[in-house]
Amino acid sequence: FGNTVGMMGDFKTGNLLARDGVSEIGDFMAFGNEWQLLPADDMLFHDKSEPQFPKRCTVPEDPQGQRRRRLGESTITVEEAEAACAKVVGGDALDIK
Repeated sequence: FGNTVGMMGDFKTGNLLARDGVSEIGDFMAFGNEWQLLPADDMLFHDKSEPQFPKRCTVPEDPQGQRRRRLGESTITVEEAEAACAKVVGGDALDIK
């Protein structure tokens, strides 16, 4: 799983990559259009829905949406969170972050 690269990006770096697996795409709209299913792609879903290539994807009003984390709105302090996470068993730092 940790070596996957594809539509969700590069697991290790978090970079959004084009279909070639190398080119980085920083714009969410360009990224979505890059990964739009093409006629040569295998059928991934049971049903086809609009838009289908060559029509472009429908653009949302806010392409970034609520993607950012809102830790500033939390009423829990960093110290309280660290104390709660200290009880997690496991040696991998990603288990508690």
